[in-house]
Amino acid sequence: MAQDKPAKKRRRSRSDPARREAAARREEARRRAAEERRRAEEAAERRTKIRKAVRRAIVPTVIGIGVVVAAIFLFRPQREIPGAEVVNARTIVTELGYELPAEIDAAGLPAPACGVLDQPISTAALAYSDLYNGAVILWHAIGDEATANALAALAADFPSHVVVSPSPAVTDGILATAWDRRKAYEQVGDELTEFVEAYRLSRAPKHADCDLAG
Repeated sequence: MAQDKPAKKRRRSRSDPARREAAARREEARRRAAEERRRAEEAAERRTKIRKAVRRAIVPTVIGIGVVVAAIFLFRPQREIPGAEVVNARTIVTELGYELPAEIDAAGLPAPACGVLDQPISTAALAYSDLYNGAVILWHAIGDEATANALAALAADFPSHVVVSPSPAVTDGILATAWDRRKAYEQVGDELTEFVEAYRLSRAPKHADCDLAG
């Protein structure tokens, strides 16, 4: 007995409304996907442009801030202590009884030595080197233990570049000296501390290490 053949599936006509609707949905999906890709690309491009613009704006700003800060530190007026004499370091050293050569070879100076001394600074070259490297030297009369102790306490407030030394050229009180500056004080106090703060390391040609010792 012959079997019945299965009925062939009818193909929808191109004009079939259902087929047209399905094609329209597919087209709309492709259009939406393309639109999403376009928007994503545009958003990525905008973010790239924004990052570039921010970098272009930040770099000059940072450089400008750095220049301003450097200018403030480089060109701000240096503090001066009222009554401090402006006198060159050679004169300061020689008027304390030391002898210096006519020409001073800065490269040949000994290393500076800071701290509290119980004997006068040993040589003119060392006294000059201390000043040359930014130290403040506080001179007091030989045998004035009270002043020496008060000066030692003051020096302890600073990490470096302070020297306390007796001197036969000082008969009473204190002679505060720094590179091209000096001033006499009757006693240790806030005014002397201000001298140290103003002139320690501020004007000297070099700043070699000179930690307090002794």
